[in-house]
Amino acid sequence: MVLFTGSTVEEAIQKGLKELDIPRMKAHIKVVSKEKKGFLGLFGKKPAQVDIEAISETTVIKANQQAIKGVPKEVNEKNEPVKTVSEATVDLGHVVEAIKKIEEEGQGVSEEVKAEILKNEKHASTILEETGHISILNDLEPEDTAEEVESAPEKETETQEATSQSLEDLGLKVEPSYDIEQVATEVANYVQTIVDDMDVEGTISSDYNRRTINLQIDTNEPGRIIGYHGKVLKALQLLAQNYLYNRYSRTFYITINVNDYVEHRAEVLQTYAQKLANRVLEEGRSQQTDPMSNSERKIIHRIISRMDGVTSYSEGDEPNRYVVVDTE
Repeated sequence: MVLFTGSTVEEAIQKGLKELDIPRMKAHIKVVSKEKKGFLGLFGKKPAQVDIEAISETTVIKANQQAIKGVPKEVNEKNEPVKTVSEATVDLGHVVEAIKKIEEEGQGVSEEVKAEILKNEKHASTILEETGHISILNDLEPEDTAEEVESAPEKETETQEATSQSLEDLGLKVEPSYDIEQVATEVANYVQTIVDDMDVEGTISSDYNRRTINLQIDTNEPGRIIGYHGKVLKALQLLAQNYLYNRYSRTFYITINVNDYVEHRAEVLQTYAQKLANRVLEEGRSQQTDPMSNSERKIIHRIISRMDGVTSYSEGDEPNRYVVVDTE
């Protein structure tokens, strides 16, 4: 861990980037502690601390190891074990090779199974097991082990390229493979630039889960980033999403939170949804919400789905899509 300090988080970050001689988009930044002004600006004053590490192959391997280490044993016993990026790549490569082999012998698997593999929501071998096709892997001798791939990054690249070509051979459209940690850093830096241009002091941290990137903005001026009824925040999220679309097609999705706004907004939407449902039941006619983001519409749908006598659906086009609540 390399710690850098400053009177503000941003100052600490700039010091670290300068000392490491790396651009912001090539750095993995973690805010360890924010600055404290202290009583009357004198007593108990503490500088901000940030941990900065250059993004490299070593960083990716550390992230893989930390992800696996962080999964409780009882969870792994109930679910399939967590695999690193390298292990998942090899797993997919073996499955594709096995499918090609049985198709050459005049057999095959359904298009539905292929499509499920392509979704990449589960490991490929798990999908074969769940659909009753795991036997096709029995006669296939794996050419690489996960340890070999992790010790040789160039071998992983070769495996990914071969897997992509094999998926194309199976008639499946292959999306490019991206390092989500790098993508998260890039979009966080993009949003940070916008926040800086707004002359708002704020720090951005990120986390991700499969294809979703979550940005957390911490600032002493949340109102300026959120805006009236969240309109500025929605615009910021739309800009960030377009940034991702332009560079990575529709591979990734993004959510942005400012301080605890999303949690507070969820509570407001819950009350709002309940009032709409009660009005529908009392008046016997449908009601509709104001235009909402996809995440906010999901909250409304979830609340309505738990209530008797009412249903909900979305109408309209983005960014003016809204929810209609009606009787069942």
